[in-house]
Amino acid sequence: MSFRAHRTLVFCFLVTFSLVLVYAPQQVAAAAISIPVTIKGLSPQLSTNVIVDGKQMGTIPGGGTKSFKVDKSSAHTFEVESEIKGSCTTYEGRSICSRFMNPNNVWTLDVISTQNCQMVPVCYNAYWYCDPWGVCWWEPWCTYEQQCWTTTELSEKGHVFDYHVEHQVVVADVHGQNTNTWSKVDTDISLSADQFVVTKDENDIKEQDVFVAWVVNGAPTDSRTLTLKVDQPYLIRAEYRTETRFRIRVSSEFGSPTMDNLDGWYVKGREATVSVEKEVPAEGLMGTLGGRRLFLAWVSPRGVESKSPTFTFAVEQPMTLEATWKADDSQPMMIIGAIIVIIAAAVLVFGLYRTGRLFRKAPPPPPTEVKVEPTDLEKAKAEIESLKEELQAAKRRPPRKKKAVPKEETT
Repeated sequence: MSFRAHRTLVFCFLVTFSLVLVYAPQQVAAAAISIPVTIKGLSPQLSTNVIVDGKQMGTIPGGGTKSFKVDKSSAHTFEVESEIKGSCTTYEGRSICSRFMNPNNVWTLDVISTQNCQMVPVCYNAYWYCDPWGVCWWEPWCTYEQQCWTTTELSEKGHVFDYHVEHQVVVADVHGQNTNTWSKVDTDISLSADQFVVTKDENDIKEQDVFVAWVVNGAPTDSRTLTLKVDQPYLIRAEYRTETRFRIRVSSEFGSPTMDNLDGWYVKGREATVSVEKEVPAEGLMGTLGGRRLFLAWVSPRGVESKSPTFTFAVEQPMTLEATWKADDSQPMMIIGAIIVIIAAAVLVFGLYRTGRLFRKAPPPPPTEVKVEPTDLEKAKAEIESLKEELQAAKRRPPRKKKAVPKEETT
């Protein structure tokens, strides 16, 4: 082979080797790349598993960062846990917890393809030469041509997985909400409860639950309306006390019975007071004459409960009380007896009067002898004779004439 042919081969070798030195390292270096992954929002005491393209690749603690080598020429999928359980607290024998949630726990790392072009030298065996000694060879012809190739790179250089905190909120209300939910931190919740809830309603017995307090994580609050900001797990329980009420009924044939509670309903164990007049006037004629009805006792189906017109007792069951009375007719009977005695006496007097046995005249007393002296008798006779003579003289005198009275002239 001639010197020219050797020169041509060396030139082609050098061009090819230079191209390999320029492009081959770049292709090797581009085969793998490190992708940093950061975990945010998770407590440092906790960690999450990292799965790359379906394979477990390790864990990252909260607030930490870790890099993972992947092939630059293809897309990849990174996945972390969507839920990580946090700390728990126990109230009233029930455990409530916190948790860290990541709804976007899967990240797809896409590939971006780029086409690159460059002018490179190219040699061809274009001419055939022979020397006088009969040696022949190809004479290369070199030129520059455009060569293109495609490169790939990943769409992102790293990723942050962001967690948020949720707290467990348990509400226990036998007459309202009964929930077990998870709420994001700083969320507001509002609760309210009825003051009274009737559980039994009969003619003489009523039962109701009376709201006492909301008990929040073991601590009672006295308001029926509760508003909280969720900054921790909550166990919220509505506390009630059962209140039983009994009906007390009173009746009386006389008077006006009363109770200190007008509707007649009393809470079990509380005191009730019933009362009625001590005495009331009787009806009709007997009442007019002063007859009375005197209170005797309060009586229930069990018997005599009290002999006092005002009766106070602890209510332990429904009760019907009736006031009993007795008649006091002593005054009317005295008046009627007196009237009868008076009438009888009047009839007796009248009968005696009619028969003449009442007010009879006494016989005249016997006459008494009067001794007259003779001198006195003569004087009496002389006076009688004198009177007779005067009477005779008066008869013999003529009568006196009356003077005429002239009549008045009429004008």
